Amino acid sequence: MTSHSQYSWLRSSLVMIMTLRESDAGSWNTEKMADFAKSFSLDALGFSVGGIMAFYPSDIPLHPRAKTLGERDLAAEMIASLAKRGIRPIARIDPSMASRALYAERPEWFAQDKSGAPVEVHGHFITCPNGGYYNDFMIRVVEEILTRYAFDGLWANAAQFSPWHTPQCHCTVCQQKFRAKTGKAIPDENWNDPVWRQYNEWRYECIAEWNARVQAAKMRVRPSCAWMPLSQVAESWDHSRVGGWDLDYTEPHQDGIVLEAQRRYANMFWPGLEARYMRSLAPEKGGGITTSYFLPWWRFYRVPVAENRMWAGQVMAQGVMPWIHVTGYQKEQFDHRGLDGLRETFAVFDRNRETYMEAKPVADLALVYSRHSLDNFGHKDPAARYLDHFRGAYNAMMDQRLAFDILSGNRLTAEMLARYKAVMLPNAACLSDAACAALETYVRNGGHLVSTYRSGDFDEMGAPRETTLLGRLIGAKGTGVTWKSLRAAYAAIRDPSSPLLAGFEGTDLLPVAGDITFMRTDDQPAIPAPLTLVPPVEGEVGSGISVPEFNTIDHVTDYPMIVDRRVGKGRIIHFPWQPDLIGFRYGFRDLFRLIANAVRQAEGWRDVATVKGPGLIDLSVMEKSDRLVVSLVNFSAPGSFNTGQRRIIEELIPLHDLEITVDVPSSFRRDRVRLVFAEREIPVTRLDGNRIRFTLPRLEAMETIEMLLG
Repeated sequence: MTSHSQYSWLRSSLVMIMTLRESDAGSWNTEKMADFAKSFSLDALGFSVGGIMAFYPSDIPLHPRAKTLGERDLAAEMIASLAKRGIRPIARIDPSMASRALYAERPEWFAQDKSGAPVEVHGHFITCPNGGYYNDFMIRVVEEILTRYAFDGLWANAAQFSPWHTPQCHCTVCQQKFRAKTGKAIPDENWNDPVWRQYNEWRYECIAEWNARVQAAKMRVRPSCAWMPLSQVAESWDHSRVGGWDLDYTEPHQDGIVLEAQRRYANMFWPGLEARYMRSLAPEKGGGITTSYFLPWWRFYRVPVAENRMWAGQVMAQGVMPWIHVTGYQKEQFDHRGLDGLRETFAVFDRNRETYMEAKPVADLALVYSRHSLDNFGHKDPAARYLDHFRGAYNAMMDQRLAFDILSGNRLTAEMLARYKAVMLPNAACLSDAACAALETYVRNGGHLVSTYRSGDFDEMGAPRETTLLGRLIGAKGTGVTWKSLRAAYAAIRDPSSPLLAGFEGTDLLPVAGDITFMRTDDQPAIPAPLTLVPPVEGEVGSGISVPEFNTIDHVTDYPMIVDRRVGKGRIIHFPWQPDLIGFRYGFRDLFRLIANAVRQAEGWRDVATVKGPGLIDLSVMEKSDRLVVSLVNFSAPGSFNTGQRRIIEELIPLHDLEITVDVPSSFRRDRVRLVFAEREIPVTRLDGNRIRFTLPRLEAMETIEMLLG
């Protein structure tokens, strides 16, 4: 196998993916496109080569050339134009559909709906990842492309089941393959059926198998070319679940990682989430997070510059390269208004790569993202049952300005966890035996675990555990009672002096909603927990409504809303309810503070950096041997009309005079720090020990503060 160093260029490359349309083939000006790429400070350009259609003179029967291509070899021309400017070429392929002519020749290569009919999109038919099109035809296409052309990278679009929101595949190959593995027929969707959950997992395995075949083909003909298929994480569950995209499964068969953060999803922190996930999953591999210049349903209409800067900035802040996707640039009907602003942003990244690249995160906290929980506990409504918990935990860390990493729940080891002072499980309901064992070892050896709701109650496939994670750690047993969909409930502050309730002076209670699980432990404390349940204050049970004259609290229970126990040398703080989810849905800063307070109880905890001042900010701290790097990404934006889809950020509200305090290594002896985007230095004040303080005069989309050591 080729070592990762052969693809090291991916670790520091700015990249654009350019989709060619069939009508572009004849008129495409490769020199103009190469100049366009150069204007963005790019190191590599990906462009369409083969799959749905060929933009080169393919000799493979029924690999249709773009109708307007004529005698051109667009791939060779584009590579030559890029070479003049020192830009690497990346081949874009798309195996998601093929022509009617190929269907007539080999119908068994194509996806079928439950009735046995082929699935049509744009006059083509959808192909099946288990069929011969993917595993014979596309392998031949890959080998032909990489034999003829010196591509540095190979990138696949839409290599998945059910692309373009098409139905589940019931082709003969899928039926035979699933039955051979399980002895069962392909089931209908029913998340209470273990066979369905097994089928869902099988799709992920099948896509990983195809990735392995492409990587093997690439190694046969051009080992120096990096294979880096597109994938997505978290927010795009409706796309990646049915598609079979799981980076945990495919990463071993990739030379680089490319995750896409498309604009169709509403959460503005998604690119940063994916960058954190990618960075921890395979830190030795390069790649990037692809963001789009355009809005998802309007591919020629620009995203506002403010949003694009924040979108790309949070990727770079994690030491990961932002990629950009453009479609239709050389046509007359195109929105050019965002190009110059994005060029300027990429130019800043280009001038300051040394600041960001090869830096390692300085974070004492890890959030665990669990795709198995999203699927096997989330079922048909993973946003409500899982993802909103994770979003809430993510937002809590942003709101409370804590630096953090993201770890995959499928890859937890005791060694990995030992790097962190605190680990948080936001309703990581479905965890493997190995993950539970790693978490138990972490806590007993001195780690600090914060968890919510049903974390660790099920195995990775969703089967209830006889002994839950809490059972292993503190002997907790469920009573079998869960209050569902509460409204108008509260948590009573019983011990205002508790560090867990710091910052709540002036209130006797906190808001509670959603679900609460009830459990017993072997060591029930003699005094009430610092926070206990107040049942809903409502006229009719479940209504959440009461007449004001009768709106009184007449009962405060001793049921703990915080379970806080020492375990071996460590500690667990568990919330048997959903403060993360409720905080996210209602924007309750108090619940974000409650979660952060629990994190900060870790032994020896001290925020490596603090930021005082207004606004919603994503904080990250990175280090290299010669510098410490603190980045702030501004998420403070004025509201807009709720379209039911997403909100577009036309402008960001600049933040002023933020007071920043940082723990620096003893080798930092300077009296000034550098602002990367403002391109100037500002003075610092020395505090006790190795702590410094300075004032950031203005934060627009992003600012990075670089502290050179020595």
